[in-house]
Amino acid sequence: MKISYAAAALILAVGACLGWNDIQQLAVIRQDRDQLITEAARHGMLPDPTHPSAGLRIIKHEREDMEAGAARLAAGFIAFGKEREAWEKSGGGQADPAMQKQMSMRMTDFRERMMAMDPAQMKILIAAVRASQDLAKETRQRLVDVSVLALANDHPQAVLALVTGSDFAKDDPSGGYVVSSSLARWAKDDPQAALAWLRKNSDEHPDVITDDAKRGMLFGTAIQDPALAFKLIGELGLKDTDPVLHNIVGAAHSPEEKLATLAALRLHLTSIANQADRDAVTTGALSVMANGFVQDGFTAAERWLAAAQPTPTELAGVAAGLNFDPGKSAETGQWIEWIATALPPEKSADRIQYFVASWTYSDSLAAGQWLTTTPDGPAKQIAVRSYAETISRVEPETAAQWALTMPPGSARDATLKTIYQNWRGPNPEAAAAFAKDNGIE
Repeated sequence: MKISYAAAALILAVGACLGWNDIQQLAVIRQDRDQLITEAARHGMLPDPTHPSAGLRIIKHEREDMEAGAARLAAGFIAFGKEREAWEKSGGGQADPAMQKQMSMRMTDFRERMMAMDPAQMKILIAAVRASQDLAKETRQRLVDVSVLALANDHPQAVLALVTGSDFAKDDPSGGYVVSSSLARWAKDDPQAALAWLRKNSDEHPDVITDDAKRGMLFGTAIQDPALAFKLIGELGLKDTDPVLHNIVGAAHSPEEKLATLAALRLHLTSIANQADRDAVTTGALSVMANGFVQDGFTAAERWLAAAQPTPTELAGVAAGLNFDPGKSAETGQWIEWIATALPPEKSADRIQYFVASWTYSDSLAAGQWLTTTPDGPAKQIAVRSYAETISRVEPETAAQWALTMPPGSARDATLKTIYQNWRGPNPEAAAAFAKDNGIE
């Protein structure tokens, strides 16, 4: 059996749910693949020489008795859990980074060995962990979660059979997450088979087939067939809410996948009669789709937008999903200018204010330099106000100079009052003089 490193991302996602630092640090540990291979070799696992990039091939454990091997691994895993319990109680997680790393490596080792086991072996291991009386309930649940997610990596059907064939979901608070993740993993490879299982079990196991499970199903389906995923929203009894849209649209990562998902979304929108509802779904979906645009770079986003030919409502969604990234701050001015031209003034103001304020907090010098080269106009006045109000917390004199470049009116008056409020705390005398000069009561 091969261990899929790409599919192991599913297991990484459970880190936040379980709350163990070692699980969260697995992504860092996996970066050193040579070290993992060395660890694997120590436990009888060697790379497949004909397909070195495909994963690890078990050569030693295949010769061992399956049940005995699973029982031995379960015993070692339980012993590890007891050791981890004692270490956490002693406060070691905060005081000993070296031991933390060692614990992480050992957890990685256990997980790799589990991923090499077949479903029958994993059932033995999971049953042994669940039955252990040597562990606290919370620790036992954590170990079961790790075991089940390891099984879900290559055998999501086996996990679902385990959940529906026992009281696992009732005993384990993470049972819903396990079902959702397993359905997502299965639907990614075979959406029709996963859908057939969900239909068959919905009535018999309503405690297992929750809305979270259905959203997991949609996520996996959307990776392969976004049009089918949108079609299933109604059939599964879900509504076009933000979580549902996020699960479908968030499955698209590459520009090509996002274009395919956009085409599927547009087809789905024709089934929504109410215009306000269509606009809400459009804006929500496009905001999710645009979430990584800033990180990918302005040029790449421009190319995608040119290919997508978004409508005004879609453009509003894109703008809503853009997030400031300090690592890409050099392109912030381009994004502000794009927002100003892509949206009408009444819809662009909030987004411009957000980007300017974030940029000012991150690099006020660069933001100020951009302002000096930006042509006058409504967008610049919005940017000046946001910059002046933001920087007034630390440089009120600079803020005052910028505010006084604004044309007279309510926006300028409000900005001057904000500067005064932020100035009078650290320097009441200077603030009072500023207020007197500008008619601020």
